[in-house]
Amino acid sequence: MQQSPSKCMILLYWDKTTWYALGPLVSSLQQHRLPYEIIKGDPITQIHTKLDLGLHVIYGESARITTLSSLKDRLSHINEKISSSKLITVIGGFHASGDPQTILEMGANYVIKGEGEIAFPEFIRTLMNTGFQQKNITSLPGIAFLNDGGELVQTPSRDPINLNDHCPYSDNTNFPLHPPIELMRGCSFRCRFCQVPYVYGNPRFRSIDTITKIVEHYIQHFKPLKKNIDIRFIAPNSLGYMEKKRGQPNYEALTKLLKRLSQYNIRIFFGTFPSEVRPEYITNKTISLFDEVTNRQVSVGFQSGSDRVLYEMRRGHSVADGLQALDLLISQGLTPVFDFLLGVPSETIDEQWQTLTLIRDLGKKARVRLHYFMPLPGTPWENSSPAGLDPEVQSEIGRLAKAKIVMGMFAKQFEIAFKDR
Repeated sequence: MQQSPSKCMILLYWDKTTWYALGPLVSSLQQHRLPYEIIKGDPITQIHTKLDLGLHVIYGESARITTLSSLKDRLSHINEKISSSKLITVIGGFHASGDPQTILEMGANYVIKGEGEIAFPEFIRTLMNTGFQQKNITSLPGIAFLNDGGELVQTPSRDPINLNDHCPYSDNTNFPLHPPIELMRGCSFRCRFCQVPYVYGNPRFRSIDTITKIVEHYIQHFKPLKKNIDIRFIAPNSLGYMEKKRGQPNYEALTKLLKRLSQYNIRIFFGTFPSEVRPEYITNKTISLFDEVTNRQVSVGFQSGSDRVLYEMRRGHSVADGLQALDLLISQGLTPVFDFLLGVPSETIDEQWQTLTLIRDLGKKARVRLHYFMPLPGTPWENSSPAGLDPEVQSEIGRLAKAKIVMGMFAKQFEIAFKDR
C-alpha cells in the first residue's frame, strides 16, 4: 500500500549576497507544486511556527565563503534551540558544493551539490512520498551527508541541466524574485582561483528566444512599478556568450541578442556587475556591441600586473591584453572597471608592486576593484595559503583607497582569507 505524502513546509533563508540563487530554485519548487516560504532574520520562531502546525520543515540556505560565519551561527542556533526530528537542514551553493564536509560539520543534515533546480525538488518529493524516512534519499544523486560514523558520503554527480528548461525568476506575489538573467552557466577557462568551472563545468547557454521571453516577463512585472526597467545579466564572461571555441567571441550571436533586446523600452546593462568581460575578448569588432547597451562602464577581469602571476592563475591572457582593452574601451567613451587580485600563491612582493604600480598608472582612466585571494573549495588552490602583504604594500593600498583609485571589499577578504590559518 502506497504511503500518503507527508505535509511539509520549505523555509528558504534570504541573504542579500546569495539571493540570486533563490530565483531559479523557487521557480523549480513552484513548478513541482512544493510549498515554500522565504524568510529573513532569526529563523527559530518561523521554524517553530511550522512545527507547531504539525508540519515537517526543510530549512535551506545557499552558502558562499563570505556567508560562512553567519551560516555557522544560524545552524548552531537552530540545532541548539530545536531538536525536532521533523526538521531537516539542507545547504547548497558554491561553498557547500566545494566543501560539503565543513558545512555538514557545522550542523547541516544534507548538502545539495552543484545545480539545485532538479536535485532539490527531487530530494523533497522523495522525503514527502516516503514519510520522511531519510534512508530513502541517501541514494539520490547530487547530495552529501555524514553517515552514522561521522564519515562523509557523497553520491554521484548529476548531469548538467539545460538552462532553457528552467525559469530563473519567481512571480510569487508574496515574495517575487527577479534576479539578473543568467546568460550562461559554467566557463571554458580554468582559472585556479575561481569555483565556476569546477562546480559547473564547461559553459552552457540560454537561447536568445528564451532570454527574450524572460525579458518580456520582467517588463510586464516591472512596468507598473518602475519608470525605468533595467535588464542585467549573469555570466562569467559576457562576451563569451554562445562561443563555439574558447577565446573566439561569437559576434553574430552577441549582435543578434543585443539587437533583439534593444527593440524593447528597457535599459540594457551588459558586461557589468554581476558579470564581467575577459580583456582579450574586447576587440575592434566586439567593442561596437556596446553601442547597443545603456551602460558606459564595462567590468573587466584584469587580475594582475604581472604576466608570470597571470600564467600561474591560468588566466589565458597577458598584461598587454588588459592594456589593449583599456585603450579600446576609452576610445569608445567607455570606462573600464578593472578587477585585480592580490595575494595569490607564490606571488612575490615585487609582483604585488607591479600590480599596484599599474593600478596607480591607470589613475582616473579606469575604476579599480581590488580583491584579496581567498582559497575557495573545489578549486586547484583550495589548500594553498595566500601570499602575505609587505607593510609598505598595505600602506600603498591604503593610499590608493584614500585617493579613490581603488574600491572593493579588500580588507574583509583579507580577514576571511587568514581566518583559522
